[in-house]
Amino acid sequence: MAAVGYKGRAMTEPPAELARVLDAAVAAARDDAGGEPARYIPELANVDLGLTAAAVVRCDGSAAQAGDVAHRFTLQSSAKLLPLIGLLEERGSQAVFAKVGSEPSGDSFSSLARIDEHGPLPSNPFDNAGAIALCSMLEGNLEDRIAWMERWTERLYGVRLDIHQRVMFSERRTGDRNRSIAYLLKSNGVLDGDVERVLETYFALCSFEATVAEAARLPAMLAHGGLAPGSGERVVSRETAACVVALMATTGMYDESGTHLRETGLPAKSGVSGVIVAVAPRLGGIAVFGPRVNAKGGSVRGHRMLRQLARSLDWHFAF
Repeated sequence: MAAVGYKGRAMTEPPAELARVLDAAVAAARDDAGGEPARYIPELANVDLGLTAAAVVRCDGSAAQAGDVAHRFTLQSSAKLLPLIGLLEERGSQAVFAKVGSEPSGDSFSSLARIDEHGPLPSNPFDNAGAIALCSMLEGNLEDRIAWMERWTERLYGVRLDIHQRVMFSERRTGDRNRSIAYLLKSNGVLDGDVERVLETYFALCSFEATVAEAARLPAMLAHGGLAPGSGERVVSRETAACVVALMATTGMYDESGTHLRETGLPAKSGVSGVIVAVAPRLGGIAVFGPRVNAKGGSVRGHRMLRQLARSLDWHFAF
């Protein structure tokens, strides 16, 4: 039975029909030449701009994918879900929201002015400032922090994910704006520990790589109330899943979150590599990929695919 507000036609459709819907969405989006890769991270500009892919994992574990499904991309800011979920589970909401707020910023994801004018806390966990602040909560040396993230990626995605070394080095070499954010947080008394070590953690976080099918498993787990799709094994608490999905709806797409939710009805989180992951509560998770992004960091083809999938699968909560 579908959740109230989600008709969920795709819950009962056979995988072959779901695959047909995905094929149609990928085909319609593939020729869209809008946007450009995130060239401020040079390694991201080296990708084939024609790559386009989509995957759906339903709560019952059935799945379908279409397009360039073998391509591995870095999760970038969609990986900001990881420290938020892990810290909510290990430290609790009081500790997490003592470090970050839970409101939309109305500004770009890398805004310094927002912190300077409305700080000291970052607006939410999904802006760069919020994710950097959460990374500062991880304990131990850099190896310990990376090991913590590796354990949580395997738990949340169901597979072990690797860090793309060239992308991580590219982020480090060109990450002066994030350094400015981190030092501002340090001066505000928000960031714990050595700034450069925290930034190394953040750059590694953004450089985990996955296929579109792997990326879809985390939003499917959230859609299932914290249970693993298919097996029903408890991955995170229902309270953590509910908190994260709510924040995805209001802040996950930065200063286009409202437009995205109006058009798709799907809480989502974007990454400037061109990935967007989206949740249809009690129905399933979606991941889409296309490396051309708009000025707000959202994949142009990804937006187009999500709009079409929300209509085709009846996954917009308002209908």
